[in-house]
Amino acid sequence: MGYDYGRYFGEIALTHDLITRPEQRTWRLTPPAKDEPRRRIVLYLGCNVLRTSHMVQTVTAIFDRLGLDYVAVGGPTYCCGIVHHRQGDTEAAGGMNRHTVELLQRYEPEEVVMWCPSCIYFYDEVQKVALPFPWSHAAEFLARRLPEITFTRRVAATVALHRHASNEARRREGDAGRRLLEAVPGLRYVEIEPEPRFGRLCTVQVQADLGLEAWNGLIRDEIERARAGGAGILATIYHGCQRLLCGFEAEGRIAIEHYLSVFARGLGIEFEDTYKKYRLWQDPERVLTDAAPCQRANGVDPARARVFVEATFGALARAADKGDSPPS
Repeated sequence: MGYDYGRYFGEIALTHDLITRPEQRTWRLTPPAKDEPRRRIVLYLGCNVLRTSHMVQTVTAIFDRLGLDYVAVGGPTYCCGIVHHRQGDTEAAGGMNRHTVELLQRYEPEEVVMWCPSCIYFYDEVQKVALPFPWSHAAEFLARRLPEITFTRRVAATVALHRHASNEARRREGDAGRRLLEAVPGLRYVEIEPEPRFGRLCTVQVQADLGLEAWNGLIRDEIERARAGGAGILATIYHGCQRLLCGFEAEGRIAIEHYLSVFARGLGIEFEDTYKKYRLWQDPERVLTDAAPCQRANGVDPARARVFVEATFGALARAADKGDSPPS
């Protein structure tokens, strides 16, 4: 039996529909129209970040604060193809890859800002595509814009950064995240060495390869190293890291937040990490009650929502099966 792409992408859409209402979405999930206005910047989100939509709300709010001429796009319509590539469907992956580049080109951007490390990895390291526009990771882009940013709040926090260093690109992205955190007034940054066994980003595939017990041990070790430096927050660099690490907050040792949420706090920008909230509740009935307004607004079938919520936001437990592991 082949890989169930419908289930994979369907669960992304379902999570998105349970944590955001249509009127909250300033990002585009559909292809550009033929007469689409030109945009100087395209913020290319990828697919999986929609599970943690507070990050999209945060980065777009920062872009708005900067007064940028941009459009944010993502979801399966703009899939880079890495999911198909990992399943051996290389022809389909290549076609999706080219199609997404064509969609991005329709905006005639001066620059594409990429959010997803898996998309960057696939275009840059697997496909080795010579993209027809300049691009950079969101953290690198914002770090370059720091002189244009005016902070409005002090953030009295001591923060360590969970980052990856498997290659030069991951190191650059982590360094940019560090520079952003260090720029926040009142924030004290604690340096901790990245764990090489985490690879290019945190995924359930990495969990499965290391073994869940070993992976959990490495995360707890990183938490203790952060605490030893006085950190009260472990900031995650990628959305996949935040999804997989946020459950450790339940152990009461440290708060776990995405680095951009911490950075944006210095700008007075704050969006709730609903995915983490639901993960920490470990109470599907409570989640379903809380998510009901979004569920109704998006026309989500209640029975389907229940099955998904019980599987995703129940007791914190095992790593997912390798075959179902999202790349980011």
